[in-house]
Amino acid sequence: MTPHIDAPGRGIALMLAGLLVLTLNDATAKWLAADYPVPQIISLRGVFILAPLAIILLMRGGFGAFKPHRFRNHALRSLCFIGSTFFIITALSLMPLADAIAFTFTTPLIVAALAPFILGERVGWRRWSAILIGFAGIIVMARPTPDAFQWAAFIALGAAFWGSLRDMVTRRISAEEPTDLILFYSTAAVMSVGGIAAIWFPWRMPDGPDLALFALLGVLNGGAHYMMIEAHRWAEASIVAPFRYSALIWALILGFFIWGDVPDAWLLCGSALVVGSGLYILHRETRTKRS
Repeated sequence: MTPHIDAPGRGIALMLAGLLVLTLNDATAKWLAADYPVPQIISLRGVFILAPLAIILLMRGGFGAFKPHRFRNHALRSLCFIGSTFFIITALSLMPLADAIAFTFTTPLIVAALAPFILGERVGWRRWSAILIGFAGIIVMARPTPDAFQWAAFIALGAAFWGSLRDMVTRRISAEEPTDLILFYSTAAVMSVGGIAAIWFPWRMPDGPDLALFALLGVLNGGAHYMMIEAHRWAEASIVAPFRYSALIWALILGFFIWGDVPDAWLLCGSALVVGSGLYILHRETRTKRS
């Protein structure tokens, strides 16, 4: 396995590539969510991720390659991955692509807000101010008018919450576990839960074109998370995290050309507050670590 290596350029490149592929994955999931229930999308997607991962692990070390260093860490990341996956695909089925992606940018705010309680870190007044400004941006994005409030925003925020926990666990375990094994166990857990949940939803057998989209969804999702896990291996989270915001550019482009979505002032202004607050928090964390 590859330990953490200080190569920020490679980490940034992997994060940028991973976010582009992940946004394409989200667009594909949103397209399928118009005709298929969320649990079916998650379970079928998992099949096309697990199959190549299992082959890779078998070729690398036989059945011994499936043995984790610490199973508890994989179980914890799998729980976070289940939460983030179900919430984000549900949000994508209910709101425009760029809106759902923008709400996931609250991850740095959530991490900073939870740090004093979970990690025991001290958060000063500057970072608390940035957190409050960022959450004000969330309210703006949710369009706080009686006839336009986006209740689906709470689902997207749920995806950001579980995604923030997933990223913290990923950074901790990526030094001792290979990327393909991390992805294998997380995907297996999500696929299993999705398969069980699909019992309560009407199952629709996909035709040829849709089956190809499910296969594409698996390739995109597996590739995106592989690159993002590798990004955390090659560079500190504070270095690669700001480049997550590049996903909004791709989401705006794809949303416009596929669904004709045009971002309004609420989304743009709220996103600016959230992104600016997140970047400031990351800047303060980097300064604190270096001092």
